[in-house]
Parts: sequence; C-alpha cells; structure tokens
Amino acid sequence: MPELWELSQLNIPERSILYHLDLSGVGTAYVESLTGYITRLAESHSVYPGVLMEREIAPLVAKQYAGANLHTIFSHTSALNGTGVMASDLVQAVNVLTSHHQLHLLTMLPWSGVLPSRALMRSTRVWCSRCYEEQRIDRDETYEPLLWTLNVVKICPIHQQLLCDRCPHCHESNLPLAWRSRTGHCSRCGEWLGNLSHASSKCKDFTETELEWHIWAANAVGELIAAAPTLAFKLPKENVANALRNCVQQLSEGNVAEFSRLIQAPKNTVWLWCKGKNLPQIETLIKVCFCLRISVLDLLTQDVITPIDDSVKLLPKSCLQKTRRAAVKLTDFDQVRSQLEAVLLDHTIPPPSLEAAARNLGYYRETLARNFRDLCRAISTKYDQYERVRYLKSIKKCCEEVRQVVLQLHRQGIYPSEARVSQHIAKPGHLRYKEVRLVLQETRKSLGLK
Repeated sequence: MPELWELSQLNIPERSILYHLDLSGVGTAYVESLTGYITRLAESHSVYPGVLMEREIAPLVAKQYAGANLHTIFSHTSALNGTGVMASDLVQAVNVLTSHHQLHLLTMLPWSGVLPSRALMRSTRVWCSRCYEEQRIDRDETYEPLLWTLNVVKICPIHQQLLCDRCPHCHESNLPLAWRSRTGHCSRCGEWLGNLSHASSKCKDFTETELEWHIWAANAVGELIAAAPTLAFKLPKENVANALRNCVQQLSEGNVAEFSRLIQAPKNTVWLWCKGKNLPQIETLIKVCFCLRISVLDLLTQDVITPIDDSVKLLPKSCLQKTRRAAVKLTDFDQVRSQLEAVLLDHTIPPPSLEAAARNLGYYRETLARNFRDLCRAISTKYDQYERVRYLKSIKKCCEEVRQVVLQLHRQGIYPSEARVSQHIAKPGHLRYKEVRLVLQETRKSLGLK
C-alpha cells in the first residue's frame, strides 16, 4: 500500500519586511535607543539609515513627516527617542516593518504621561568612548543606549567620564540619526569613536558633590528606563502632583514656601507642581529627588513616598545657576588667538583638553572651534596624543604585571586563571583589553598551560 502524505495546510508565520533584529538591553538601564536600532537595522541591510528612512519608513509615517518632508524627520531626530508624536509614529512604522512589538521600550514613550518633552532629549549625539571600545571587544556588535540621548545625563555612570559630543578626529557634532549614521562611528568623517586614547578625563574638574549629582542623575534615568517594561499602563500626571504634595506634607507640614526653600526652587513653581498645573522637567524632578534622597522611580510609581529623614541634601552651586560664556567679538579675535596660541605652547602636564581651555578662557568650545579651527584642532591633537601615550604606558605596565603574576602563581602550583590573575594586579579592569589578554594567554602557553 503506498505511503499516505498529510496534505493539510501548513501554518507558516508571516514574514517581516525587514530583519527582526534582537533588541539590546531591554529591561536594563542600557537598553538601546530607537535611533540606534534604526542605524543597526540599516547596517544589517547594507544601506545608509537615510536610504532606509526614505524608502521604507517614511511612507509609513504620518503624512506631515513623510514624502517630500523627509528632511523634517532628520531635522528633529532628537524627538524620535522621546515622548511625543514623532516617536510614536516611528515606533508604529518600524513595528510594521520588523514585526517587533516592544520598540516603544527603546524610547521614553512609556513615561510620556509624567515627563514633559521640553528639554528632555538631546539635539546632538553623545557617547562614551570606553563603552564603545568595551562593546567592540566583548560583543559581536556595538549599540547606542537610550540613556545617552537624555539631556540630563552628562556622564557615563559606569566609567564616570563626561559623554563626548564632538568627534575627536574631525571635531564635528553628530545628529542622533544622520543620513550616514553608523554605530560607534562619526557620521561626518566615518572614524571609530571608541578609541580609548580619546576617553574623556574631564570629570576630574568636578567637585565631589558635582560628581555625586551627575552620577545620581544618570542612575536615576537608568532606573526609569530599566523599569519601563514593568509598567502595566500609562502613568497619569496626577502621580507627580500627589507625590510632591506628600513630600511637602512630610518635610514641611504642608508649607509650600518652606519646602521650596529646602529644595532651592521658586515657591510659585512648586505650587503649580503640587496643584498639577505644570509638570516639572525631568532634570528638575531628579534635582528634587536628589535633595530629598528618594528614588525618582518611586516618586512616579508609588502611592506614598517617605524621604529618608527630615534633612535635605543641597545641590552643587553649578546646578543652581548657569554661568553664561561669552561669544567671541570681532574686537577680541587677536586677543583670543594669542590666548589659544599660549595654551598650545604651554608645556603643562597634563595638557588641557579643548573643553578645559575654552572654559578657562570663558568661551564655549564650539565658538572657539568655529572661529579658530586650526588652533583648536592642534590643542585637541596635543591632548589626544598625551592621552594616547598615557594609555599605552598603562597597558604596557599592566602587561608586564600580568606576566609576572602568571609566573609567580605557576611557581606556587596555582593555575593562573584570569580570575586569579585579576586579584593580584593593580588594575584588574585592564584584562578586558586584548593586548593584556594576549599576554596572559601567551605567558600561560609558554608554561605549557592552556
């Protein structure tokens, strides 16, 4: 009897138009941004993000942004990771193309009910060069965390260094999503941005309180981002007013004026928050929580918040008043040029970065770079070269240290595993660098060890 075949129709899942790339970091403080995901998506299809946006995404986005007005999207790419309509439209469009249904977690949309869009997102791209380099070493590909796109986050909480906002090679800024964006590379010149010799050391200029504030702010935002998948519904803005009224009651027995004095904020502004008339911007909200030493996540999601005690922590003065730096007037050009030349010829060790030099002279770095491009590039190059030499010396010293530790452990009859070696060297974190790991492997191999 011939074999019978089952001819019932197979249930084949519907295929997505674009690759269904895995989302990086969902449920952690380092979930990738939507603009970063689009950049990776374009790379996986071997096209520029601009081509992907033009041919696939723009036709699906709301009419006011699509077609002939594609330029509008690229002019406002900071909003694509935010809480507004542009972020929502883009999420829906990419959902259709990739069959992903968690893309809203790559934006601040889950918090749209309690966080106003004003001053929320950066208009330019920033990055941590050390994070890029570590991703390159430890992962198959790099990605750009949503955390970096928020205005209030100034430093990398992992490496405690200022986030970079200018390419160290061409000294140009990047849009969050440019036509030629490429993860980990400058969208202007295409150079790699993860070189450790370009790592910022400018956090050394912060006071202890300033550094504490910036770490607090970055971690507070990271806590919100990590908690986004757990939100069952859109939080109402009344949550903020209720929480602040609760804090006023506990700390100052309902006296708004006294509470305002404690958190160093205008009385009328605090009154409007407590009445639910206005929503505080995210930076302001984080400052309030910093002063009261309470979690921003708890403030937004819990019914009752209890400050640690009746005292408050004062903000650093730099967070209370913004000092304006001057623009370069035509009459100042010769004087400023002479000052920059003096910086370049100065033999102080370490040499100042361009940012530090600009701050010391009372100007914005961007202003100086625009008016004195060659001098600024030379100052940056001098600083980069110093940092590069310092980095290489540190790696060389660590390599020799690893070699000696491996030999010593072997003489003691102890297998020199990476974990054991890390316990005996001054900078165990250096084991993540390929040069140091290579020395570890080669030294073990020379001893007949695997």
